[in-house]
Amino acid sequence: MLQVGTVLESPQTRERLVIRSTAETSGGKLFQAELTAQPGSYVVRSHFHPSQEESFVVLEGTYGYKIGDRTGVARAGETVVCPVGVAHSQWNAGPGVMRIYYEHRPALESAELFFDTYFRLSREGRLLPSGDMRILQAAVLLTAVKDFVRITSPPPWLQALAFPPLAAIGRARGYRARYAGHDAVTGTAG
Repeated sequence: MLQVGTVLESPQTRERLVIRSTAETSGGKLFQAELTAQPGSYVVRSHFHPSQEESFVVLEGTYGYKIGDRTGVARAGETVVCPVGVAHSQWNAGPGVMRIYYEHRPALESAELFFDTYFRLSREGRLLPSGDMRILQAAVLLTAVKDFVRITSPPPWLQALAFPPLAAIGRARGYRARYAGHDAVTGTAG
């Protein structure tokens, strides 16, 4: 899986993720990554984590969020917590760079798989202009990491019915949750 210091970059969403703590290095307690997001219109799609609490520690800039029915902004020095199972989305709400720590408790290897694959797809130009995955790729990856993340649209009950057969079609067409020779590493950070 990912190593501490791994740097993942998305030219499409203009984000940079530096891995700070993994399931392996924390004994399964904490997945932490430092996210740097450039200003722009990109918004992380509404999603939830079925078995993890997620915290966002703002290091720089203005962090915009919607957690459940609550919308707000946080600035450097503030921490925003999203409880297990609550839908949320986020964006850079300011005119400059935003830096945050993503903290997921407990740490799951599927989080590392998700970020590794998603950022690779971006670097290879295989995401939609919105930053979303194409439906067959999404079905394959999201089925593989369903203990880590689930999107809120289409509704989860529809995903439960549709994603398994769509994932089977996707795999038959060559889509994977992890690709052979997969190397999403763009460098290491200190």
